[in-house]
Amino acid sequence: FSIFCHLSLTSVILEFLQGVNIMKHSWIKIFSFSLILFSAGSLTSTHAAVELPELMEYQDTKLTLNGQGTRVIMFMKIYESGLYLNSANSNSDEIIGQDSAMGIRLDVISKILTAESMKKAINEGFVKSTKDNTQPITDQISQFMATLHQAIEVGDVYEFIYLPESGVDVLRNSELLDTIAGLEFKKAFFGIWLSDNPIQKSLKKAMLGN
Repeated sequence: FSIFCHLSLTSVILEFLQGVNIMKHSWIKIFSFSLILFSAGSLTSTHAAVELPELMEYQDTKLTLNGQGTRVIMFMKIYESGLYLNSANSNSDEIIGQDSAMGIRLDVISKILTAESMKKAINEGFVKSTKDNTQPITDQISQFMATLHQAIEVGDVYEFIYLPESGVDVLRNSELLDTIAGLEFKKAFFGIWLSDNPIQKSLKKAMLGN
């Protein structure tokens, strides 16, 4: 009987130690995951958001910053985006539909953003903006996508400026890459950020100056 009790006690102690060991490994995993989550910014070399200029001057057009915000994915800042208009406006539908000069500026602040990821995000944005009806502007979308072939680096500045007489001028670091004609394309493009189904609701709100 004494031997049996001794063996039972030994089994209980071993099971307890095994349980402690399992809990120890579980907590190590949880702690490691927490470190990865909260240090994500440093691991991806994400820069702090930048202040955009108050004015966008292009050709004979002067536009004023309506509002700016930061594109964020999984706690990581990707780019700073600003909406430039002739006069302050917080009505997104009105802005999208207007056939007047306006612009969007993107300042890249993270190495996470690549040409491919930007193409994918904008393509998805077109689908949302047009309510899955991109067919009427398929050619314009393809023309636009062709401007995103260069490698993207932190510090790059993209400007998308709509002029009624020509269309959306696509500029990278002040260099004109192409002009995409058509008001319908302009509506869909600006709708990526400002439509009822934008890429990020908080960014839309910020760009509208709210």
